[in-house]
Amino acid sequence: MRKSNNKIIAIIIMAVSASIGLLFLLINNKYDYSKLLEDTKYDIVYDKITTEKDKVPYINMNNEVSKEINQEINFIYENYLLFSPDGFSYKYNVSGSILSIIITAYVVHPESTHYDIIYKSYNIDLKTSKLLTNNEILKKFKITEEKMEYFLNNKFYNYYKDLYNNGYFTEEQCSFKEFLESKNVDNLMDDNYFYINNNHLELYKYFNVFTDFHEENYFTEDNFHFIIT
Repeated sequence: MRKSNNKIIAIIIMAVSASIGLLFLLINNKYDYSKLLEDTKYDIVYDKITTEKDKVPYINMNNEVSKEINQEINFIYENYLLFSPDGFSYKYNVSGSILSIIITAYVVHPESTHYDIIYKSYNIDLKTSKLLTNNEILKKFKITEEKMEYFLNNKFYNYYKDLYNNGYFTEEQCSFKEFLESKNVDNLMDDNYFYINNNHLELYKYFNVFTDFHEENYFTEDNFHFIIT
């Protein structure tokens, strides 16, 4: 009887170990994009231009979507140089088969010393060579547009209440609707730039912080970065 029980326990342990091993492989299995590289001497994204302040990315893949994105990045960079440039950078991540790139550009406002931030992101499905839309990204993470809008509304409302509680303004001076208008946020779902970082969804969203209430003393660049999952 004891031997039979030992056999059953051994089978259970083997089954559990196999399941854990399979789960580990599924979680850690990364898509092999090496055959997609245009130049194997470089990684999938590398610096095309590097200066003291600027790093401009180049997607190292020989397909139409990469060519179009590389051209667009060059266009963005050339236009950035026409203003008062104060830094151009990027970061990227490969999560499974999704290549995600986020670009950050700083431009000094012509009428003052403060700067504006320009974000731009690209999320490419390496298996299909397709540029994913924001809606497709949300679907991948099983997030509806309604939930995303609710999430952002709560984040901005928390900023609003915290500024109110810290004496930046009263409700009579600034309602929540006026607060969003002062941020140039006409639609919470506009100007959202998603970045997939190790299978976690992040969002970059710049908004105006320079108002008569001196909110620039409250906000930092971290406030433009939202962790969603």
